[in-house]
Amino acid sequence: MRKSKLIATVLTVLAIAILVKLGFWQLDRANEKEQLFADYESRQTSPINLNAFETPLNAISRYAEVSVEGRFLDDFLLLDNQIQDGQAGYQVIGLLDAEFAVGKNGIVMVNMGWVPWGQDRQQLPQLSLPQGNVTIGGLFYQPQLSQIWGAGETYVEADRWPVRVTQLDADAISSATQLPIQHYVVLLSETADFGWPRQWQPQVMTPTKHRAYAMQWFSLALACLLVFWFASRSKKITTEE
Repeated sequence: MRKSKLIATVLTVLAIAILVKLGFWQLDRANEKEQLFADYESRQTSPINLNAFETPLNAISRYAEVSVEGRFLDDFLLLDNQIQDGQAGYQVIGLLDAEFAVGKNGIVMVNMGWVPWGQDRQQLPQLSLPQGNVTIGGLFYQPQLSQIWGAGETYVEADRWPVRVTQLDADAISSATQLPIQHYVVLLSETADFGWPRQWQPQVMTPTKHRAYAMQWFSLALACLLVFWFASRSKKITTEE
């Protein structure tokens, strides 16, 4: 009897801990989304030339307008599992070979828009990028890597080009492709006359919804606690009788 009670107690505590953790995770996501929307609304509109930028990149705010000059490699990345208008596809990530003020070259990831998967997942889209020297205008963005349990690992399918990736993890992509990938992305201007459909205003779950989900998780945790308490009380009363 004691053993079964111990098991029930452990399982209840574990369930409550998981539910509370999920609730706080949703609150953290709400704060992140709030900051995301705020950054977009207050973005810097005076373009920063990345080629000449010498101070640390963390001095550039998210969604600040930037420009960068260079040449696109013939090959590119495909950011997988991107949804647009309810349809699954890729975001096309051009690889711009650029020279910087410090006298070194690096590869800047340029998000050029969305293309559909197509009928065969094994058949990757064959696309043409601009040729020759180009100046790219767009928005500065440092990708937020997934922090969900075990989901933060980046898969890079580097056995063929274009390379398919699950998230824009510069270190993982550099290691797989042997290219000096920079730790940020330029979101190609929506007014550029090349690229594919794109819309950079955040299209994500609102902070209000995240907080509502957090309340649901906390409510479930409280419900588990109350059920366990009432069950324990009932057994105690039954034993006393």
